[in-house]
Formats: sequence, structure tokens, C-alpha cells
Amino acid sequence: MNKYAAEEQAAAEAARVMAERIEARKRELAEKKAQEEAEAMNKYAAEEQAAAEAARSMAERIEARKRELAEKKAREEAEAMERYAQEEAAAAEAARQMQERIEARKRELAEKKAQEEAEAMSHLEAGAMEAYVAEEQAAADKRELAEKKAQEEAEAMNKYAAEEQAAAEAARQMQE
Repeated sequence: MNKYAAEEQAAAEAARVMAERIEARKRELAEKKAQEEAEAMNKYAAEEQAAAEAARSMAERIEARKRELAEKKAREEAEAMERYAQEEAAAAEAARQMQERIEARKRELAEKKAQEEAEAMSHLEAGAMEAYVAEEQAAADKRELAEKKAQEEAEAMNKYAAEEQAAAEAARQMQE
């Protein structure tokens, strides 16, 4: 009976040792699994952090590019406005010079007419009525021709000024 009890005790001891080894192995596997999960979570967290950093870096580069493009556009618009202002000033100066030439031509013609009339009056006083009439007609023809020429010059200058202004406007619109 002792032998049976000893065998039973040995079998119970072997079962207990086996159960302890199984439990130890279970704990070992659970710890290993927990460690692997922790490592995987750390790796995932590191990847997420790297992705967030990459996204932040990309957003910063995009914002920097937007600022760069906005500054470039502002510079180009300022340059275009400066060119437009210069063109407008040049057109205004050309128009002023044209007006001065027209006024000078008018004065010149008025002085010439006054001189011709004075000469005609001196001829009239001298008694050369026939010569006066012929000279008056010739002078009238000359005046008419000179006035027509002055008018044509004024129209040509106005047309030129209008073309210059239209060209400047077209250039400005093309730049916009």
C-alpha cells in the first residue's frame, strides 16, 4: 500500500510539477506576447509621429511656397502698375507737347495774318486798289490753305495722341 501511495504521491508530484511548468510557460508566452505588443505599439506610435512630422513639414513647405508666390505676384503687379504709370505720364507729356505745337502754329499764323493785313493796308493807302484786291485774294487763299494745313496737322496730332493712348491701354490690358 505504501508503494501505491508513493506512486500516487509521485504521480501527483509529477502532475503538480507539470502544471507548474505549463503555468510558467503560459506566463512566459503571455509576457513575450505582451512585450511584442508593446514593441509593435511603440513602433506604430513612432511611425505615426514620423507621419505627423512629415505632414507638418509638408504643410510648412506648402505655406512657404504660397507666401513666395503671393510675394512674386505682388511684385509683378507693382512693376506692371509702375510701367502703366510711366506710359500714362509719357502719353500725357506727348499730348502736352502736341498742344504746345498747335498753339505755337496758331500764334504764328495769327502773326502772319496780322502782318499781311498791315501790308495790305499800306498798299491800300498807297492807292494800289487793284493790286490790293489781287493780294487780298492771294492772301485769303494762303490763309485758307494755311488754316487747312494747320487743321490737318492738329487732326493728325490728335489722331496720333489717340493711337498712343489706345496702344498704352492695350499694353496695360495685356499685362493684366
